[in-house]
Amino acid sequence: MKKDELGELSNIPNEKYAKFFSKFNEIDTLDVAQWKLAHLLSYFCRKYQDTYQTPYAWKFNHQVPTKSFEAWQMNTLAAKLSANPKILRDYIDWAFKTLVPKAKRKLTSISFMTKDEVVNDYKLNVLLAGQKSLHVDRSTLLPANYRDILRETANLTILTYGDLAFVAQMEPLPDTIAKSLEKMVGSGFDRAVLGRIV
Repeated sequence: MKKDELGELSNIPNEKYAKFFSKFNEIDTLDVAQWKLAHLLSYFCRKYQDTYQTPYAWKFNHQVPTKSFEAWQMNTLAAKLSANPKILRDYIDWAFKTLVPKAKRKLTSISFMTKDEVVNDYKLNVLLAGQKSLHVDRSTLLPANYRDILRETANLTILTYGDLAFVAQMEPLPDTIAKSLEKMVGSGFDRAVLGRIV
């Protein structure tokens, strides 16, 4: 009987996971603004390894890694907090610095980061700390750094979130405005806020 007929054992269940995990080292060279799901999960796994000196144990509950428990949790976090990879990376850093040391036992699941009370605490006390008003509407002034990016990159003077939300809906979106928005996102701007402008 040939060796391959018996089936080889591996710590990676299939080729889809092997391909997914092969992207993990890209976080060392890829700009954070370009990170995708695999990169954020890679960063989480690296922080876990550094903290506990053992690899994170994946649940492998689905044959496709992007439909796994871990992917679902990261997508849930993006929906609750922000889809901006820089904000998510900073949140992961905060979670390992703040939550993990307080845990009474070793955390074994990524889900500790997606609890509503934890995400809301981070939003209010870290992400939005120092802002005079947590309410953003059409008349809320854009922070100066974002106004500067728009002026320098797109030659636009936009003062409020409402003006920016209006301009961002242009079809097709001019390249200069698209580049400005990308640069703003790279500086921490959450583009999803524009969809919530009233």
